[in-house]
Amino acid sequence: MTSETTYHRPDSLDQACNLLLENPEAILLSGCQSLGLLSKEGIVSLDTIIDLNRISELREISYNEGSLHIGALTTHRDIETSQTVQTHLPLLSTAAKQIADVQIRNAGTIGGACAYADPTADYPPVLMATNATVHSVSATDSFEYTTRDGFFVDYYQSAIGPEEIITSLNIPISKNAGYGFEKLAYRKNDRAIVNVAAILETKNGKCTRSDICVAGVWDTPLIANEAMEFLLGTQLTDDDLSQASTIVQDEILVCDDPLISVEYRSAMVGVLSKKALIMAREDLP
Repeated sequence: MTSETTYHRPDSLDQACNLLLENPEAILLSGCQSLGLLSKEGIVSLDTIIDLNRISELREISYNEGSLHIGALTTHRDIETSQTVQTHLPLLSTAAKQIADVQIRNAGTIGGACAYADPTADYPPVLMATNATVHSVSATDSFEYTTRDGFFVDYYQSAIGPEEIITSLNIPISKNAGYGFEKLAYRKNDRAIVNVAAILETKNGKCTRSDICVAGVWDTPLIANEAMEFLLGTQLTDDDLSQASTIVQDEILVCDDPLISVEYRSAMVGVLSKKALIMAREDLP
């Protein structure tokens, strides 16, 4: 913080919303794992900070009637180690474990990660594959976003408005699904070069649900619609999954990178998609 920074630490969500209404340019602080870097790069100003960490109602993990509820201030480490998450959506625990190191996972939060909208992060492909819902509030209203319906708008930009505070996520859970997650990074637990989340369901030996999301290769996570449609009705044989991964590779846009060629990253989209699909098939009940 600079010597001119005004620091607020509200005790309730209502107080935080009113402070944000009075200070629309304020920065919301949760885990503070990206704020320092953004400030150093001149992307954000730290003139006014609203620290959310005293708002205990935003720290919660619960499961009810096919939906996993996670408060916005829940840390990556809590998600990684939660028995509730491991039981109902181990895919999310797997993704959380891929984030940086334990020190960062103990501080960083899922709400902050959603608002930050890093296209190379580990949560976005899982949240889009499951079509999670993100809830937020302002001083005057409440909002609800589905992750596949434009929540991740652009590079480091989510649909959350400047007057909004993310409060929670709700993730639909199916007990009949198998889940897979694969990641390629520069180093272990580093930002993703490519990561893929896959969800499969079957009935009477045929695929009735396929969800595939690829991240790390474009400004936002991308849904592999053509590959998902191809898998429906198949028996999920090795050949089916190979063909689907080829379709994923062909349909997913890959941006240029000064360190990694488009050709290599595109090839890895196919490789990791196949691995994630195999993992999801093997995870089927």
